[in-house]
Amino acid sequence: MTEENKPEKVMAVPEKDKKTFQRGLQLFVIYFSIYVLFTIAGTVRKEILMIRMFGMNLGIVGGMTIILGAIVIAIYYNWYAGKMEAEQ
Repeated sequence: MTEENKPEKVMAVPEKDKKTFQRGLQLFVIYFSIYVLFTIAGTVRKEILMIRMFGMNLGIVGGMTIILGAIVIAIYYNWYAGKMEAEQ
């Protein structure tokens, strides 16, 4: 084989990177599932999101909860990835 036709070297992915990716994927699936359920509830059963809670309807409260949940997930993932990086 000539230099041009040689396959590139494949680098192994470190175990900590695999764990970090898997945790991120798990968190994404959890968030996505909750978001899909909320969206389906709003589409199919609109009266559920009209229930009053804390002086607002459940659609507003649920939407804000989903946004806050995304922020909490992002903070947790940042902490987890930093911990995995520090372990080396």
